[in-house]
Amino acid sequence: MPDKKRIKLIVTVAERGRGKALARLYAEQGVFCSYQCMGRGTASSELLDVLGVGSAEKDILLSMAAQETADRLLRKLENDIGESYGKGIVVDMPMTGLNSLIATVLLNGQESGNGGLQMETKTDSSLILIAVNQGHTDAVMDTARQAGARGGTVIRARWAGAEDSSQFFGISIQSEKEIIVIVSSGEKRNAIMEMVNKKHGLKTEAGAVVCSVGIDNSVRLA
Repeated sequence: MPDKKRIKLIVTVAERGRGKALARLYAEQGVFCSYQCMGRGTASSELLDVLGVGSAEKDILLSMAAQETADRLLRKLENDIGESYGKGIVVDMPMTGLNSLIATVLLNGQESGNGGLQMETKTDSSLILIAVNQGHTDAVMDTARQAGARGGTVIRARWAGAEDSSQFFGISIQSEKEIIVIVSSGEKRNAIMEMVNKKHGLKTEAGAVVCSVGIDNSVRLA
């Protein structure tokens, strides 16, 4: 049985140009919170053909949903054999932290109003994702460093929720986004997320959506 209080991060890597249509499909399935960015695969064209994942140019969707909703979406994608979604891959993973306001919306609850974070206790490493309005990335990264972050990577993205609306359950949404990716130890993760959420959360001009997922293994490249 799915855990009704668990939230999943859904990562979709699709052929370039498919992202917007997939975001609409996801919204029809109850997945309303998605960010779209562009990527490029590194495999050779021959390997892409063998793997069946299409061209090197990619649309990447980062979506959040309750586990029950995520499971339903993946079942639909798997069972709709006759539908044309293009080539690609969709994976989901459990989140270890998320703005409580977003969490209550995704779990069909009511806004708690405290603007804090909903987190599971973890001691291992985490990947922190912070989606912010353009123009606020430097300030948010400075705050993260003050809380212990060593650095991060910035990805350009755009809001790809239902109809690209400017409102998400009463929260004002700016379409152009930047996503800050930070790898953090478990002991520093909570401090980084809490400080960023406090200073740059959903009800500020930065409008930060802060979440994290657990990392099983990692290796640094020389």
